[in-house]
Amino acid sequence: MKQHATMSKAMPKAMPKAMLMQRGFSLVEVIITIAIIGILTAGLMTALSSGDNSKITALFSKTQDIVKAVSLYQAKTSCTPNNLEVLFDKAMATAANNFCNQNTTTLYGTEDYISAMPLAAAGGLDLTKIGFPGSYVTIVNTVGGNNVYALQITGLTTSEQEHFMNQCIGQNGVDYTTGTAMPAAAAILTNPCADDGTNVFMLINKY
Repeated sequence: MKQHATMSKAMPKAMPKAMLMQRGFSLVEVIITIAIIGILTAGLMTALSSGDNSKITALFSKTQDIVKAVSLYQAKTSCTPNNLEVLFDKAMATAANNFCNQNTTTLYGTEDYISAMPLAAAGGLDLTKIGFPGSYVTIVNTVGGNNVYALQITGLTTSEQEHFMNQCIGQNGVDYTTGTAMPAAAAILTNPCADDGTNVFMLINKY
């Protein structure tokens, strides 16, 4: 009996269920939890930012391809298309689709100037497939009162416009995502890209 009493006295008493339920997190546990959440959030934001940058890089590359295609078309036909579909559809190279108001099908050559792209309902080339639903690119011959040929990219968010501008003229060390004002449309003569708050413009050439 004495042995049994000693063993009973040595065994720790179970914590009442109510006390277990009422026990909260310690300060250390709270700090660790907050740190883990912070790390996960930072990782997610980095992943999202990387994805956005990849999209902008793809967009910038595509617009560069279009600019090169327009330049080749100009060299071959001495005209500039006012409809970018002309670059991959010879039958579209009519007077109505050229700024020079001339039919250039006989000067077009045997190969297209760029791979075919989807057409946007609003006109121009649709950018949905490269990650910009609702956005499209057209060609204009006046930007900010200047007589130039330029691509006009419509439908980008402000953040996307800023990142695009970084890709286009970020070599000067300016980061337009930090609130620095982007070159206005009127400054297209001295900048390869400009912005009017709604559209981004990419210079092809002056005329």
